[in-house]
Formats: sequence, structure tokens, C-alpha cells
Amino acid sequence: MYIELKDQSSFIQKAIIKAGSQRKLSNIIDIPHSSIDRYLSGGFIPDKRFELISNFLEIKNSNKLIKNKFENNFRQRIGGKSCVEFKKRNGTFERDMKNIQNKQSERLKQWHSKMKRDNPKEYYSKQYSRFKKIGGYKYKSKNGEKVRNLFEKQVADILFDLRIDYEYEPLINVRDQYFFPDFLINKKIIFEVTAWEGETKAYKLKDKISYLDEKYKVYVIIPKHLYKYYKILNNHLILGLDDFASVAQTILADMVKNRSNR
Repeated sequence: MYIELKDQSSFIQKAIIKAGSQRKLSNIIDIPHSSIDRYLSGGFIPDKRFELISNFLEIKNSNKLIKNKFENNFRQRIGGKSCVEFKKRNGTFERDMKNIQNKQSERLKQWHSKMKRDNPKEYYSKQYSRFKKIGGYKYKSKNGEKVRNLFEKQVADILFDLRIDYEYEPLINVRDQYFFPDFLINKKIIFEVTAWEGETKAYKLKDKISYLDEKYKVYVIIPKHLYKYYKILNNHLILGLDDFASVAQTILADMVKNRSNR
């Protein structure tokens, strides 16, 4: 049995977006890249593959998406198989497939542009959620959330031990730019945490801080031995976990004082 959907292009695009790319979708659901291209351009989908993609998208009532159903021998009846063979002999099959790929790429670009413009918060949240799944956050803090690495876990655990409430990688917006800072305290203080060896990261953080500084007090926590790479951020640096614990205690004292003065 083959399936034709009411809005097939959108259905396939949603699966591609959820997977992260067409190649990743192909690997996840074990459907050839060329078949996904064909379905994206309107080619009928075998019912078993339709079920695979529907399950991947966690669609509960997938039947409502179906426009038509065809028996397995429909290709012979409408000459589809002969058409493909003719195109291959005529040298137009590869060209048509390339055109399909280009159209699919253009549709994805248009979707990204539309989402960034119309629903930026939803767009960046979904993109970042996919990134986290791919990146693999392997460490678990005392507070229960999964973090990127041991250094972030140690920072999170110090905050937890001091009973300082924090948000881990929240979405924030400054001047129409969206960021996910490592730790946000009291909606006012940001801690960026990195143990990356190299100046490239320092310059990226400098650019990021140029936005964040408008609304937040920003600190960058690094291991002491990496200071030579990050000295351009000198006014924002905290060198090592001991210094961070001291800064965190000062912040806690200020928070307690502010609460008592209310």
C-alpha cells in the first residue's frame, strides 16, 4: 500500500527539522536519502515508511493526514516505473533529482527565515533542544539537570551547595539577539563557564558579552592555567573554582541583605 498525504512536503520537512538534517533523518529511520527526496517532492510513500516517519514525529492520529491510498501495483498501472527508466535512459533523472534537492534546500531556508522572523523564541528553543540532544550532555549536577562537562558540573554543584537558585542555559533576548548563557542568577547575573584552550573562544565570548552587558552582570569562569588565552576578558574573569566559590558567597550575602531590607 502507498500513501499520498494532504500536505506531504510539510510532513517530511518536519521530520527533517526534528532530525537535524536530511542525512540524519535517513540514518535514524533507515530510509534512503533518495527516497526522502522523492517523498518531499510528492512521491507516494509506502505505508510502512509512513508509519515509521509518523512514529518518529510522535503523531498519534496519522490517518487524518492521508489524502489517498494506492495498491502496491499502482506504479505499473500509471506507468511510473517506465517513466523513471525513461528518464534514466534520457539522462534527465539525475538532473530532476538535483532540482528536487535544490528545491528542498530552498524550502528549508525559507522555513528557517520565516520561523526566525515570526516565532524566534520557539525557533531558537527548538534548535537548541536539538543541539543538546546531538551534543550529549553527559554530566548530572546535584540539582538534577544534565550539563556539558565536569567543569560546569562543579560550578553548578557549588551554587547548589550554597543554596543559590539558578537557571541553566535559559533563553534570553538582548537587542533581538538570542542567547543561552550557562548560568543565570536572580535574572541579573550571568556565569559563562569554559575550559576551552585557545583565544577563539575568548573572542566569541567578548562579542557575546557586548550584548549581555546591557542587561546583566557577566562573569566568565575559567581554570587558572588558561588565563593567557582569556586575558582580553580580564574585567569579567573568575580564575578557578575557589575564586568562583568566593564570588558566589558574596553574591549570596548581597541577595540575603537585599531580601532583609525589603
